[in-house]
Amino acid sequence: MRGIDFDHLAKRIGFAELGVTTAFIDFGVNERRTLDFLPKLFAVDTGRSIIPHGHANMVSAHLPLSGNFRLRQYDQLSRDEQSLTIRPTVDRTIRSGDLSSIGEDDDNVHWFIAEEPSYTFDVIVTGLDDTARQPYDIFNLDMEEAERVEGDALRVPRLTVSEALTKYG
Repeated sequence: MRGIDFDHLAKRIGFAELGVTTAFIDFGVNERRTLDFLPKLFAVDTGRSIIPHGHANMVSAHLPLSGNFRLRQYDQLSRDEQSLTIRPTVDRTIRSGDLSSIGEDDDNVHWFIAEEPSYTFDVIVTGLDDTARQPYDIFNLDMEEAERVEGDALRVPRLTVSEALTKYG
């Protein structure tokens, strides 16, 4: 927290009325050196959330720095243009010092709901498949409209960012 000047960053970004605020974290990287990852701080006020979403061509790790989040995670089984099929894997409260992560398929979908004013430090790695059309993709999901399809698997409709923020932000 000292290394990223957490207190200063937290004051600077505050909390959003809807959704989250973020700040890029500068590790003093200069023009001659590049990073293979993106460090980012997320600020989420009580009752707000990092909306439920899945990923393609991306992995990430998440370390709460303060506050508590309800964390829900799911394996991504398949996806199409309208929906993702997922299976629940995690539903627990995480606190400062707890760690979560997403893989390409395992625990690939996540949803953080702040139980109090909370901050998480994330490290995001994109571009895992250099043959993909884009370096990464994010699929916002409408968990309230999930449909059970087989066993504990769910088919969940995709949402635009605006729709997802209105419903879950």
